[in-house]
Amino acid sequence: MIKDSLENIDKYKEIPVEIREFIKNMPSNIECGRHSINADDYVNVEMYSTKAPEQGLLESHEKYIDIQIILAGKERIDFTETDGLAVKIPYNEEKDIVFYEQAESSRLILNAGQFAVFYPYEAHMPQLNAGSSSETVKKAVVKIKVDA
Repeated sequence: MIKDSLENIDKYKEIPVEIREFIKNMPSNIECGRHSINADDYVNVEMYSTKAPEQGLLESHEKYIDIQIILAGKERIDFTETDGLAVKIPYNEEKDIVFYEQAESSRLILNAGQFAVFYPYEAHMPQLNAGSSSETVKKAVVKIKVDA
């Protein structure tokens, strides 16, 4: 897992240059929905209200790396390695997602202008309240296809 400010995105050479350029040039008022970056990679932009941790689900992906970018608001994301986690909802190949039972995990707070990178071996529980109450968040999730 990586957490940093968008101003430092070029430090991460493991993120393809085309993706870094897209992120640097992404307008803050980008419309919600799915936007293609290239034939394999894309970004989902969404707006939602954060929720209590008890309502969240740990998830991971096999085919894509997530770069979660907060455009407005702030949220908590819990995360842990997938090794040893109990599966709650089996892997859905079409949606590239598996959900796990609650587990001990680390947490981070992402504010507007920050991002976190989650690899396929890292389960993450996004969209959680950063404080004691819910708030509206606008987030872009860049999906980078993993080489098979």
